[in-house]
Amino acid sequence: MTPRKLKRVRAGLEALYAQTDFEQRRAQDPVGAVHRYSDPLDQELAGFIAASFAYGRVVSFQPVIDRVLEFLNECGGPRAGIEDLDLGAAQDSLGDLVYRFNRGQDVLLMLLALQGVLREHGSLEAAATGESAHQVMGNLVQALVHHALTQGGKVGVQASTPKELPRGYRYWMTHPGSGSACKRLTMYLRWMIRPATEGLDLGIWKQLEPAQLLIPVDTHVLRTANFLGLSKAKTGSWRVAEEITGWLRKMDPVDPVRFDFALAHLGISGACKGKRDPVACPACPLDKVCGAR
Repeated sequence: MTPRKLKRVRAGLEALYAQTDFEQRRAQDPVGAVHRYSDPLDQELAGFIAASFAYGRVVSFQPVIDRVLEFLNECGGPRAGIEDLDLGAAQDSLGDLVYRFNRGQDVLLMLLALQGVLREHGSLEAAATGESAHQVMGNLVQALVHHALTQGGKVGVQASTPKELPRGYRYWMTHPGSGSACKRLTMYLRWMIRPATEGLDLGIWKQLEPAQLLIPVDTHVLRTANFLGLSKAKTGSWRVAEEITGWLRKMDPVDPVRFDFALAHLGISGACKGKRDPVACPACPLDKVCGAR
C-alpha cells in the first residue's frame, strides 16, 4: 500500500470510528456482559465466558452467555460461583445446554478449569503471563487445558491428553501456536488490556501494552480488510491477524486495534452489505477507499 493510500484509508477509518455509537452498539456485542460487573475478578471471568461463546450470530449466542452468567449470579457472581462451584447445581442448571459445537459438559468442564486456575494462580491474569499476545494467550490456554485434564473425571471426561478432551472444549482452547487467528482470545485480550476509552474495554490487565494487541479477525473484519487492501487473504489465520494489525499499527502505533469494534460492527449491524450497494455504500465513511464490487 502506498503512503498516499494508507493516509486515505486511515482517514476513512477515523471517520468510521468517529461516527460509531459505541454505547448503542455495546448492547449488541458480547462485551456488554462484562459491564454487568465492577469487580475485576468477576469481569475477567465473565469476559472469558462471554468471549468463548462469541461465535455465530449475536442473537444466537447472547442467550447462552446470559444463561451461564445467570447461574453464576445466583451463586454470588462469577468469582464466587466458580471458586465455590456446586457441581450438582451446575449440572442441573447447565447440563442440557446446547450451542453449535458446545454442550453442557463443555461448560461444566470450563467452570472446573477456571476454578483450578483461580486456586493455583489467584486470577486468570496471573496465569496469562508473557511478553507478547502469543505468549499470554498460549499460557492461558495451556493452564485451562491442564486443569480440564486433571478435573475432567468429575464430569465424565476421561482424557489424559489435550486431543482426548471433548471437541467443544478444544474448540474454545485454540492455541496461537496452531496458526489459528484465535479470534475469541484476541478479542478477550482487547477487552482486558485496552483502556476504557469508548466505554467498551476495561484496561484491567497490565502485562501488555495496547500496542502489542492483535486485531480479532472475524468474517466481517476480514472482508472489510480485503476491501481496504489491508490483506488479500480469504480465510483468517494468525499470520493474517498480524498482517492486518501491522497496517493498523502504521495508522496508530499506540493503539492499533481501537478500530476493531467499529470495523466488526460495520458488518454485524448490516450497514455493510459485503458488495457494492447503491444506498449503503455512499453513506459509509470508507466508501472512497473501499474496493468492494
